[in-house]
Amino acid sequence: MECSPLFAPAAAGLLLMAGAQVRAEDKAAPPLLHVAGGDFPALVMVVPADHASHALDVAPGCERIRARRLDELAPGWWQHVVRVELDCDDAMADDDSEALTAVNARAQLHPERVRLAGQPVTEVRLMDSQRWGDHQYVLATPYVAAAPALRRFVEDACREQATARETVNTACTMLEAEDGLYLPAGDAGGIWIHADPDDDTRTLYVEAWAD
Repeated sequence: MECSPLFAPAAAGLLLMAGAQVRAEDKAAPPLLHVAGGDFPALVMVVPADHASHALDVAPGCERIRARRLDELAPGWWQHVVRVELDCDDAMADDDSEALTAVNARAQLHPERVRLAGQPVTEVRLMDSQRWGDHQYVLATPYVAAAPALRRFVEDACREQATARETVNTACTMLEAEDGLYLPAGDAGGIWIHADPDDDTRTLYVEAWAD
């Protein structure tokens, strides 16, 4: 049955409205991503070796490491990231005992899309080598304002984990450090909260370890 010309303009208008609604939904911001520490996204990937005989116990050099594209990020992350940047350096350890691959990856985030302890996260920084790791969430809030909420968040999470593991003697009170707060995690590392030394309007949440 053919549509009457009298109804054609109305039908066209409905189609235009429907199309506009779909485009608006496509452009709508994704839901907030709430991170908890220890859940940093993978920002780099290792390119497969040219030869199948490549030793599995040999750490890849910078020639085999690249930044992930946005579509290669984890499903919960790709829509929150503006871009991923990568610096990589092949060097020797201080004692010349082994070659080190130092990777510094950074993800710039869309504003107000990722939060930690209710605070907006503006950047992710992942610095790694065979001997140390330093993973950071950069919060777009000054330390004085962010520290109390972050401290409660870290200490509450520590106590919950201790209860779940039935390790009631775990120390979960953050220590006052020279430039912030620190919660030890074994002999090799821990969690730090301090102001960004390069920007006093930002606060760093840091999980780090070293041999």
